[in-house]
Amino acid sequence: MNVKQALFCIGVSALLAACGGGGSDSASTGQSLTQAQPLPSGSTYIGTMSFGDTIRVQLDTPSTGQVTVSFISSQFGLSGSVVSSYTTSNGTYTADNFQASGTVPAVLSTGAPDMRLTFTLNTDSNNNATMIGTFFKVPNVKAGSGTLTGQVTGSNNGVTTVAGLAGTYSFIKLSGDYTSAGVPTGDQDADTGQIKINADGTFRACPSAPYSDTCTDDEDSSVTDTGTIAIDANQTSYPGAFDLTLNGLMYGRLFASKSNGATTLMLDQAGTNSDGTFRTGSWVLQTAQTIASGTYDNTWVCTEPETTDENVLTGGILSQQVVISGSTLTVNGNSATFALNSSFSAADSSSQPTPVAIGGLMSMLYTNSDSSQSAMMFLPVSPNAIYYLDEPNGNGFFVQGLCTPGELG
Repeated sequence: MNVKQALFCIGVSALLAACGGGGSDSASTGQSLTQAQPLPSGSTYIGTMSFGDTIRVQLDTPSTGQVTVSFISSQFGLSGSVVSSYTTSNGTYTADNFQASGTVPAVLSTGAPDMRLTFTLNTDSNNNATMIGTFFKVPNVKAGSGTLTGQVTGSNNGVTTVAGLAGTYSFIKLSGDYTSAGVPTGDQDADTGQIKINADGTFRACPSAPYSDTCTDDEDSSVTDTGTIAIDANQTSYPGAFDLTLNGLMYGRLFASKSNGATTLMLDQAGTNSDGTFRTGSWVLQTAQTIASGTYDNTWVCTEPETTDENVLTGGILSQQVVISGSTLTVNGNSATFALNSSFSAADSSSQPTPVAIGGLMSMLYTNSDSSQSAMMFLPVSPNAIYYLDEPNGNGFFVQGLCTPGELG
């Protein structure tokens, strides 16, 4: 396997070279604003899809028992809104057979009935909630055919100032390059690590490493991955949003959710490369913690985008039964060693994954049927939700997935 093939592409040198060129982002700077305007802890959520778009989800709109999904910012030509009825079972919401609401692109209107959204709400006593779920078979409007499948992370709340984001976070991220027609090129970066955000909005990211005030980019030790966060100027379209600039380049739009004593951040990464391709993806960041053995012992259903053996995303979904017990993770009856507070070092993993201790993350290696090894890195965001990166074919191509408690039906 080759972790380094995908990991790591965060610093300036990597962004301009291995990632396919510098570019601009759709986010707008908003440093003149002093307060963001997050949603008021109601039934409307704003957040990201893991393939790199921003959406709004409104429960019980336009009427009770229905959900409206609006595409606010998209690299794939998605726009307008779709509506579906939803059902709930054991805290899981399910909506399918969507229909267009108003004017939407023809490809979206035609494909909406095949879309399916499942999610849970991690809600606290103040009704602050994080939406965590998966959106299946979203039409790729820009490509004109094919579908997109990815995780949804949303918030019905947030913070009003940059200082409200201050803290140290563990993160996973996945992004990839697409042609101007919305077709993936196969170039990716899959990252884990920690980041510290200061009260003034400055931050330092530590790829493949726990946070320290002296960490550097793991590809180029002469580069420090630093930047600033400012309030997004368009709080009407993006309530509670912040703009993130990394090493002088606009990088993406950030949302926050404070629920049950922890903060979850979601970043919609989007940019255009100099060669005409565009890079899009998302980050999920969670208040850093030290994970104790047994904390996530449970039976889980882990769901991720389906790929072919040639790393082509089919638009379908793969669900697997997973059992976590102490230092063992069992997938469909096959067990492997499961490391807590651990990930893999990108720069040191050209041929064999090199573990690195990082609080708040979990990792494992598993052996495929062809004897190749695949890496997995996990980020828990609640007792009932674990995001992860998986290398399904053991060759450096990653997908992002989500584990929730339960049994496969």
